Formats: sequence, structure tokens, C-alpha cells
Amino acid sequence: MTRFQQANQLPQETLRWLEQRLSTLEQQQRFECAYALRMEVADWLLKDLNANLAVPHRR
Repeated sequence: MTRFQQANQLPQETLRWLEQRLSTLEQQQRFECAYALRMEVADWLLKDLNANLAVPHRR
């Protein structure tokens, strides 16, 4: 049996930010941007080494 690596998990604060950002993009009818963000998050969650998702650090 193959062991799977655990996928990345998002902190609740980041998840809330993403949900808000996606909502804003869709309200602005920026559907392509919302889709691109979803795909980047999906790649990151699945540990795609080419994912271009950087979580900004709080200062």
C-alpha cells in the first residue's frame, strides 16, 4: 500500500482571507482572476512544487 503525504493545510485566517478575496473578485466580475486564484490554492494544497502561492507575512 502506498503512503500518501498529507496535503498542505491553510490556517483559518488565511482561509477566511481567501474566501473574502474570491467573493470580492466575483462581485467585480473578475471571474478569470478568481479561477486563477482557486487553481493556485489547489496546486499549493496538493503540494505542487510549481505552485506560485505565497502567503504574506504579518508585520
